[in-house]
Amino acid sequence: MKEKHIVFSEDGDVVYGSVNDFINSDNFKKAVIEQNQEELCIVENIRIEPCISTLEGIPAETIFPLSSTDAVIKNYFVADVSEIGVAGIEKK
Repeated sequence: MKEKHIVFSEDGDVVYGSVNDFINSDNFKKAVIEQNQEELCIVENIRIEPCISTLEGIPAETIFPLSSTDAVIKNYFVADVSEIGVAGIEKK
């Protein structure tokens, strides 16, 4: 079975998953909720967007040919995530 890799934004309020790793948006949503076992969460506004990822990063205000970077462009599911509580206890 293919591993379903999910990446959360630094603030944890946006989540990303490669379209190639999931059957559909419901499958993506289920994987996000399962990965957040300790925190109950709401996953909404799921959409597909082309995204750029890089491990080395690209400096601001510079121009590089894409071929000279480690940047990868591919489609990702992107969704907003809101934590609503810990183990069923609602956050205040």
